[in-house]
Parts: sequence; structure tokens; C-alpha cells
Amino acid sequence: MKTLKLTLAASLVAAVALPASATYVDVRGAYKTEAKTYETRVRAGFDFAEDWQIHLEGTQGHGDKLLSNNDHSVAAFETELNYNYAINDNFTLTPGFVYWNGANHTEYRPYLKATYAEGNFYTAARYRYQAATNGANGQKVNDTNQVDAWVGYNVSDFNLEYNPAYINQKEGGAYSNGIGTDQADSKWEHTFQVKYTGFDSWAPYVDYQILDKTYNDRITNENKTENRIRAGVTFNF
Repeated sequence: MKTLKLTLAASLVAAVALPASATYVDVRGAYKTEAKTYETRVRAGFDFAEDWQIHLEGTQGHGDKLLSNNDHSVAAFETELNYNYAINDNFTLTPGFVYWNGANHTEYRPYLKATYAEGNFYTAARYRYQAATNGANGQKVNDTNQVDAWVGYNVSDFNLEYNPAYINQKEGGAYSNGIGTDQADSKWEHTFQVKYTGFDSWAPYVDYQILDKTYNDRITNENKTENRIRAGVTFNF
């Protein structure tokens, strides 16, 4: 809960300190069907200067009890800064940088994203490099390369989106089974989202995710596919 409070406080301070427009706050809850654990996330962002955006995000895990504060392995604060360069009416190029501070390590995530939009259709692709350091000794761990794609379509008062992601991590790292064997150097994530856009200032949505090789069976020591259901709402101001 502390992480979420810090996120909201930082968002309010930033909104007052910088001239901003198109401010949003996104609140989301998630449930993993294999691990049977919950987590919540608050994300806030706004535009400033010209074509610049800043986003602040806090995530808190709750273990197997909704809204408890007993899963400190999922507790993180994230700051993202990006610039949107419009090449023409359809293409936008977005370089950005994410600083992520977790429960026991820190991550630096520079990325480059390209977006094409025309009418009700849009698609995007992003490459992101992630360098992580261990909080205890500052050593570099788990260098990661990630490629994302998005395909979306607006129909009536709904937005439909599919987001596949390919993630390659050096020597398995966080995707190992915890006992040093059968490490997974790469994995896929698939996210399907339905968002209702018929309201003026807020938009509820539901995600269904297929998370490859992220659940560890403690009995068999096997990495299995995890499924995650997320529900949230975006408030636009």
C-alpha cells in the first residue's frame, strides 16, 4: 500500500509543478490463476512542454489475500519519460526511458517505439533493453531484450487490442525454476484487452494474459504457463 500512496502523492506534486494537459490516472487489479495471488497498480501521467510525457506508477502484491500487504516480492515504483515525434499524420516515433525500483533490485529500461494509426486501426512495435542491478551489491544481473507489438481497432464504443511480447533474458535469471536447472532464456507474453470507451472521462477495461514460463510448481520444480486476469479503469482529466 505504501508504494501506491507514494505514486499518487508524486503524481499530484508533478501535476501542480509542471504545466500539464491530458492528465490521466489508471487504477488496475490483477489475479494470477495458477499462483492464486493478487496485485494492484496505480499509474498516472500527463503531457508537458511539447510532445513530452511523464508517467508514474506503483505496483503492490497482495499474496493470496486481496488488498493485504504481505507480498513484498511484488512492490515497485516506476518513473517513465518519453518524447513523441510525429513523422507525419500516421506515423509517430517515441523514444523513452523507464526507471524501475523494485523490492530487491533496480532496473533501467530505455526503449524505442513506432506507432502507425489510421482511422479506427492502429499498430505499434517497440524494442526495449533492460539492465538490472541487485540492490544488495549493485552488480548487474538479468540483462533483458524485449520486443512488443500492438494491434488495435476501435469499433462502436469499444477498443479491442492484442499485445504479444517476446522476452529474452540472459542465463534465465528470473525465469529459472529457482534451483539452478531448466532455466528459460526466453518467453512469450500475450495480452488481450477489451476497453469500453463510451463514457466521456473514464474507460473501464479487462485484460486476459498468457504468461509463458512464469509459474514455478513447487512440487515438480517445473516452470509452467501462468494466466493473469486484470481489470481496471482509466480516468482522463
